[in-house]
Amino acid sequence: MQRFYWKPTTGHYLLARFEYPLALPAGREQGTYERAISELLKSRPGQVRSRGKFTLGSYAGEKMVIGQRHEKTIREVRFVQIGGILYLASAEWPEQGDGDARAAAFFADLQVRAEWQDARATAENGRWRELAAGRFRLRYDASRWYRDPADADPDIFNLLRLDERAEAQFIAEPRPLASGDIETSVLDTAREGADSVSVTKRGRKLRGAVEVTELEFEARVENATYRNHGYFYSGSEGTVQLRAWAVAPEYGPVAGEIVELLDGLTVAGR
Repeated sequence: MQRFYWKPTTGHYLLARFEYPLALPAGREQGTYERAISELLKSRPGQVRSRGKFTLGSYAGEKMVIGQRHEKTIREVRFVQIGGILYLASAEWPEQGDGDARAAAFFADLQVRAEWQDARATAENGRWRELAAGRFRLRYDASRWYRDPADADPDIFNLLRLDERAEAQFIAEPRPLASGDIETSVLDTAREGADSVSVTKRGRKLRGAVEVTELEFEARVENATYRNHGYFYSGSEGTVQLRAWAVAPEYGPVAGEIVELLDGLTVAGR
């Protein structure tokens, strides 16, 4: 979340930008506004004096005027979803004075940037997020995958599929492997926690400036077989491991989306 404040002699103005781990779905903006307004009124109760619609460029938003009795102020709040991002604009002014005119001028100055005028294209682009570590980048569809909120290590990113039918892990390090053999390292690590590991596919893929090793393998763990598909690389740019997996019987329906996730990896050369 990003917040921008403006506090003149009288009044209080705020513009906030909320980018969620999961992309906000296009066509369901009203539900997003309802939840946002409910949370707003819970965090700071007030008397709702009016509520209605407004437009900002080609986008439809929701606005509300609230009386804040304790502070003896009036607050106008506007929500608008642009692509996968929710924006909040707020103006608050004393009950007495010309604060409403200042607020009207504040809202009139809000505009949509030219490159976001096409609502359909913006909604499509709003689905995507990017993870970056050193020379490695992963662009992924946030309507299908989201980052595990429990992540704490800045070099390890765990992704979960929305329906929990698959998981993925993106690990980046600034140094190459001492052995230089990424395939052996990956498979040896897999064998440490598995009863058995069998490779079903080996290949090479160009991702950005380098060729990475592609591996598909099955790991048997506690009477369950997991199918893994990943891209791996170690060189002067560092070391990266991007791997997704699912229980073998459920792998087929998600295989295409796993490939799409893997193909979001790019490596920048030196």
